[in-house]
Amino acid sequence: LGRGTRVTLQLKEDAHDYLSEDKLKESAKKYSQFIQFPIYVKVKKEVDVEAEETDDDDDDEEKEEEKKDDVEAKDEEEKEEKKDAPTKKTVYEWEQVNTQKAIWMRAKEDVTEEEYTEFYKSISKDYLDPLAYTHFNAEGEIEFKSILFLPKKAP
Repeated sequence: LGRGTRVTLQLKEDAHDYLSEDKLKESAKKYSQFIQFPIYVKVKKEVDVEAEETDDDDDDEEKEEEKKDDVEAKDEEEKEEKKDAPTKKTVYEWEQVNTQKAIWMRAKEDVTEEEYTEFYKSISKDYLDPLAYTHFNAEGEIEFKSILFLPKKAP
């Protein structure tokens, strides 16, 4: 990545479960669910790759001599079959973790009741559902989109 912030984690000896890709993705999704900036995680993938062929110029002369002998011709066919078989190659790629658009940026019709309550609980650290909420756009000299929540119990 050309720009941005890189986060490097220093882990204790007993925290090896945080080294797995799944745990790292899960943590990043949990804490960046409603952030509009993209967050990427470097993941390891295995890709099938065709074996690279060598130059045919040098091999042409050798192949003509080997075709004279049947035993050597059979060995050559076996080598070609091995070359044609795909091999696995490990590739590291950047994968975006938080692909969901911020809840207040989406249209009211596209957001479910469950998403509103989940968002409320994540920002307020409240275990109860909100008493009421309203999702609105204000237009005028300044435009903004907002969600207003009312808690069930007074703080």
